[in-house]
Amino acid sequence: MCRIEWDYSNIKAKVSRDYRGSLWCTLLTVRDEFILTMVSGNPEEDETSLVQTALRLLSVSDMQLANREAV
Repeated sequence: MCRIEWDYSNIKAKVSRDYRGSLWCTLLTVRDEFILTMVSGNPEEDETSLVQTALRLLSVSDMQLANREAV
């Protein structure tokens, strides 16, 4: 089994709650290029859990974009 370790230091997470109570997480590169937006369907979910889930959804190309943008 191959283990891959990711470096998330080049990714910013912005978390907000809309008027209906839904929690939103937007992932951006350090230069504010959009990567991913995730909306939680669980009103009980906390910010940390949502960010961790969003980071787990990133693809290899998303990580490459973030690393290119940081340079």
